[in-house]
Amino acid sequence: MSRGPKLAGYVALAYTLVIVYASLQPFAGWRMPPDEVLRFMTAPWPRYITATDIALNVVAYLPLGTMLYFALRPPLAPAAAFVIATLVAAALSLLLESVQMFLPARIASNVDLLSNSAGAVLGALGALLLTLWNNPLAALRQRMVRSGRLGDCGLLVVALWVVIQFHPSPLAFGSGNLRETLGITPMFMHSSQAYLLAEAAVVTLTVMVVGLIVSLLMQSPRYALRAMVVTLLLTMAAKSIAALAFTRAASGLQWLTPGVGSGLAAGAVGVALLYWLAPWARAALAAVCVVAVVVIVNITPDNPYQTLPVFTTSVQTTHLANFGGIVRILSQCWPFAAILLLVGLLRAGPARRAR
Repeated sequence: MSRGPKLAGYVALAYTLVIVYASLQPFAGWRMPPDEVLRFMTAPWPRYITATDIALNVVAYLPLGTMLYFALRPPLAPAAAFVIATLVAAALSLLLESVQMFLPARIASNVDLLSNSAGAVLGALGALLLTLWNNPLAALRQRMVRSGRLGDCGLLVVALWVVIQFHPSPLAFGSGNLRETLGITPMFMHSSQAYLLAEAAVVTLTVMVVGLIVSLLMQSPRYALRAMVVTLLLTMAAKSIAALAFTRAASGLQWLTPGVGSGLAAGAVGVALLYWLAPWARAALAAVCVVAVVVIVNITPDNPYQTLPVFTTSVQTTHLANFGGIVRILSQCWPFAAILLLVGLLRAGPARRAR
């Protein structure tokens, strides 16, 4: 029972570092603020603010409130853990908004502070409600998913996979884009056919990776298919929401290009064929597919005819900068987390079936 809190604490710390990094980029041009550091708290409500701005800033801190609650829960009572988790998250938001007053590229905002704090409250409240009674979700997890820290990490990696779909990467389902960070140049010129093939390859390989990870996490084959379908539906829903909210697409399925469609079909066939392999073989092949996806994403040139929301690709003075930075960093780091998980699954062997 002690493994859960430790894992929650590590995840909360890692997520906090991501929030700090995303909130303070580009760490340049430091200067003394023209007014008092906390002047933003009493500033008038911004003239241009949308429900999407507020909602995404709420979502950005919701996981932090949840993880802080579970990290504090064993030594503390539920009510105390809820209060401290929300106060810590709100204090972090206040601290980062105050530091942003020293950065000309960032805007300190009372709206961000309120929405981030609200997200932490909702996250901690959701965790509190799950622990008040017999926690049916915990019972479901124990019955379906492999036990121990490895199962918890697997659920976290799959959940992060759904979250990073809110980052509209140039290649659909692509992750691990480190071109700007490492100064990688594309290996060929853009063409419609080459881009279609690259997108289809990335989607095919990624669907295989996620499907194989889910199959390795399930304790019984009878749960695997349902879990794969649910994961894929959540992924598609996240892509559709991102298309409507960020790119202002006319249809939520605008991301479903011919390359994506063929990749989804090929990936599903690949998972069906590879599912019957031994667990160690599935883990090894999934790790190879992760590496292949990262390589393709980094050597494929951007589509010059594709328009992406600016706040998700660079640091801008916008209320969405924090959320955009968080999902961008998570998208860059996800392949590495997936490989670490697959190495653990490879060493652990098959999951013991629940009775």
